[in-house]
This record gives sequence, structure tokens and C-alpha cells, in this order.
Amino acid sequence: MKDVRPALRSLLLADPTVNGMVGGTRIYPIVMPQGMRSPSVVYQRITGTYLYGMDGSAGVQQNTIQFDSIAESADAATNLANAVHDVLAGFKGQVSYGSNSPQGFVVFQGMFRTNERDLYDGVTQLFRISRDFAIWFVE
Repeated sequence: MKDVRPALRSLLLADPTVNGMVGGTRIYPIVMPQGMRSPSVVYQRITGTYLYGMDGSAGVQQNTIQFDSIAESADAATNLANAVHDVLAGFKGQVSYGSNSPQGFVVFQGMFRTNERDLYDGVTQLFRISRDFAIWFVE
């Protein structure tokens, strides 16, 4: 079973637009650090589906991954969410990640946006554009 999340983070950070907007580091799994105010992306797996045939695993998985683009203004959150969308929507191919030799990698079959929500947190006073993507990949 592969964990696609490190490859997704690597894919986003490899994009110059996204990388520039998040300062090269502010893409976090599940939780954004407390007190962070700079534009950031938080990602988490919502569901994982494993495909099987009568002979066993089909060798393909589909995960729904939620990407939250967070910023101090609605426009900044939307711009970041759109940059993330431009990287992910329709992507397919191999993505390497990590610093081990050999590097880990994931072969993506396709990525498709499925849902979107506009949110505001009154406590932190941060805007959040939350988008879900169906991510298909080879096990």
C-alpha cells in the first residue's frame, strides 16, 4: 500500500507558482502549525478505495484528498487554491519524493477535482478554500 501524500507535497512544491506562494515549505499534512498566518496549504486523506477483482488486487487505488488553501484574505486563499488546482487537475505521471537513494515514487493515473467549499474561521480570522480531488494511482 502506497502513501501518496509525500508525492503530492513534492508535486506541489515543484511548481514555481505554488512554491512561491507558500514560501517553499508551508504545505502541511492534516494540521497547520498554531499561530501560522502566512499563506499555506493543508492536505489530508478523506477516503481510500482499493480496487479488487476475483483474482485479488487490481493494483490501483483511489484516494480522495482534501486540499485547504489558507490565507488572511479571501482573494489570497482563492489565488492559492487556483494555483494548487492548476498543478493537480488532470495530472498524470510519475512523481518522485524524499531524499533516500533510491527515491520513493508514485505513478499517478489521474487527478480530478470533485468538490469545493469556501470557509472562514472567525477565531483565527483566516479564509480557507477547501477542494477535494479524486487521486488515482498505481499501488
